[in-house]
Amino acid sequence: MASLEGVISLGPWGGLGGDQWSYRAIGGITEIVLHVEGNIKSISFKDAGGLVSGTFGGNDLNDGGEEKKIEIQWPSEYLKSISGTYGSYEGLLVITSLSFITNLTTYGPFGTAPGESFSIPIADSAVVGFHGRCGSYLDALGIFVIPANSDGSISVGPWGGPGGDPFSFRVGSWIKEIIVHEGTNIKSLSFKDGNGQEYGKFGGKNASDTGEERRIEFDGLSEHLTSITGTYGDYAGMVVITSLAFQTNLTTYGPFGAATGTSFSIPIEGSVVIGFHGRDGDYLDAIGIHVKP
Repeated sequence: MASLEGVISLGPWGGLGGDQWSYRAIGGITEIVLHVEGNIKSISFKDAGGLVSGTFGGNDLNDGGEEKKIEIQWPSEYLKSISGTYGSYEGLLVITSLSFITNLTTYGPFGTAPGESFSIPIADSAVVGFHGRCGSYLDALGIFVIPANSDGSISVGPWGGPGGDPFSFRVGSWIKEIIVHEGTNIKSLSFKDGNGQEYGKFGGKNASDTGEERRIEFDGLSEHLTSITGTYGDYAGMVVITSLAFQTNLTTYGPFGAATGTSFSIPIEGSVVIGFHGRDGDYLDAIGIHVKP
């Protein structure tokens, strides 16, 4: 799906059936109407201007479900993210449950939760629209977000374990170089920006297990970092990052390390990575990204 200027697209999650759709609110999203029974039959929205979207899904008139309505007290309350599950229903891969996360509370889950779960660990964001696929039911769902803080960035993640010490940085230019030390896990990460400033090393405190060095460079003009994927799992009795890959607008570098444990990825468009955050100690315990539209 093409990105929209100034907006970051996350997802969608779910199946490949139905027709593609996209909705953008004017102002905040003030109401969400769901039809639910066993899965998400359909979804619709109202914005701060009082405009009501179309109904996405609900084409099976014999399986309409029960109406659930969420009212969001915009502007003091605004939608930040979603979570849910997708799985098989009547032989189709569709959204089976949904929760809606605002700056004040969580609404849901609505529906039942068999199948694969998805969530978006995200901060400093406001949801300004939705996209996905629909037909008889809601086949797939993703969100459009904008930054909700003064520096214009959004934090996604972190993924990994709870050990180590927290770290976070944002660059003033662009991320020019990433230095990975790897073995059967990610030992450490270091970074350099377009002004030559260095960040890290994050991890690498076990001097007897520092791994092998790999270097990745971007010019910041034709190529820039857009996202990461990886895995986390047990290494030496700790939950740490076991593998990482770095995605740019041109290619993917990696994976580095050994892809064992729980995988993570974030389907994201319209973004550039301007920093990282996470936890570190002997190794890289957890990692997330700061992105801007």
